[in-house]
Amino acid sequence: MKILLMEFIGYKEWTESLGYDREWKIQDIQSSIYKVVNDEISRVGGFALPVRYDGLIILADGIPSGSLLEIYTKVKEISPSKVSACIGYGKTPREAEINAHNCILNSLSGEPKFDTFYDDNVVACHFDYNNFTLLTRELSFYNAYMRIMRLYSKLSEIIYDFGGITQYLGGDNMIAFIDEDTLDKIIKIVENMDEIKVGIGIGKNARSAMAGATRALDEIRSKREDKWKIVKLSM
Repeated sequence: MKILLMEFIGYKEWTESLGYDREWKIQDIQSSIYKVVNDEISRVGGFALPVRYDGLIILADGIPSGSLLEIYTKVKEISPSKVSACIGYGKTPREAEINAHNCILNSLSGEPKFDTFYDDNVVACHFDYNNFTLLTRELSFYNAYMRIMRLYSKLSEIIYDFGGITQYLGGDNMIAFIDEDTLDKIIKIVENMDEIKVGIGIGKNARSAMAGATRALDEIRSKREDKWKIVKLSM
């Protein structure tokens, strides 16, 4: 699997240069950078995870290196700090991200590395908390959010152990990217947890995999019979 990792170098120093009244400025700039990346990467079939916001993880399978380089160039133009980037390859998303990170650390010149790697299928898992709207009414808006955060933390640890990476999308929506060999582990997680269901999408790139996962989840919601479903899409 391929992951493009972009890390903002000197990010801490940039934030501290903004003075004490800075947090709103930081949030504004972070969101604008992420919007550019999200718009550009979705156009070519990828999917971006903002994770810590001082760096971005991009699911890069099915995307030519030239397109990834163009996106990097656009980010570099609007970033308040230097941007370093590498493509990492691995059997799992976790391995690919680690390899991309090590590539950045070992780059003496600091120049981006966009090596060409084999493209694998992308597997996206879209998790959904059962009866979240009712839970919010019974507890409170923030209390329900904390419930989701505890579940997200638990899922993230489990999924990372077998090579996946996760992202919270807001509301009760959580996603994970895994390799095809660990599909059975995701299914087992959901079957052993009463509060969640999952739509699983498989595609040639991350955008098609996410579309498949969302379609699978919508079908689960409409039929109210299954806890998981797999949809393969080509876009």
